[in-house]
Amino acid sequence: MKFLIALNAILIMAINLSANAQSLEKYLKELDPEIMVSMKLQNQKGELLFEKNSRKVVPSASIIKIPILLSLLKAKGMNLNHKYTPLPKDIVGGSGDIQYEVPFKKFTYNYLAQKMISVSDNTATNILIEKLGSEQIQDNINNWGLTNTKLNRKMMDFEAIKAGKQNFTTCEDMNGLLLKLLNQQLLSKKSGKKAMEFLLSCEDRTTIPRNIPVNIPIAHKTGTLDYVRGDAGIIFSKNILILTVFVENFESLEQAETIIGKIAECCDKDFGQ
Repeated sequence: MKFLIALNAILIMAINLSANAQSLEKYLKELDPEIMVSMKLQNQKGELLFEKNSRKVVPSASIIKIPILLSLLKAKGMNLNHKYTPLPKDIVGGSGDIQYEVPFKKFTYNYLAQKMISVSDNTATNILIEKLGSEQIQDNINNWGLTNTKLNRKMMDFEAIKAGKQNFTTCEDMNGLLLKLLNQQLLSKKSGKKAMEFLLSCEDRTTIPRNIPVNIPIAHKTGTLDYVRGDAGIIFSKNILILTVFVENFESLEQAETIIGKIAECCDKDFGQ
């Protein structure tokens, strides 16, 4: 009898979720079936609002910078005001402007962290990985319960990529991490607030923030590779939402960004207001 009651409750919840996600489901059905969308949407309580391929393991791109940031803020004895002078070996291309700074200029770790998130600076990221140690970052990832998130290489390490080493994650893992951050289950109150400030500084508004009113704060981090575009964030609407989306098999980055933006818009319309 108890089993039947529980089953009935699950069915009712599924029906209610489907009814609430009308604009989201309609949009996803309109997409080219060749386009692969992975996503997970939850509220602040962690209740599942919608998911699609949320456990699919995908290349994380720069979304791996979220656990790197949290590892930095968790590190014992780490003083963000201490300065580091980048060496020639630290400089890599791709995103970010530290690579163009005058040689041997000093930067605080706080500045490096801010750049890693706000403009996805790859040089800053690699310096922080070196400072923390990739094994320590991965230990944190494991301890946080992110079973399918792996930091296997630094940014722009093409030799590692050729050797088959890639960074991976899932929508389920990133949502779980952001949910714990939001509910102050990862870091001290001060460090958690700092992490949120960094994520709120992300300047890329082409994905989750794309169609959401600018007065709604969004703490997030995007990721881009030639074959995957993603975003993971917290939307501070009337009802707070945690959303991670990855898009693969797209024709162009613009198309992928439009898709993520529309998905976020539908999520906010269906569940945020």
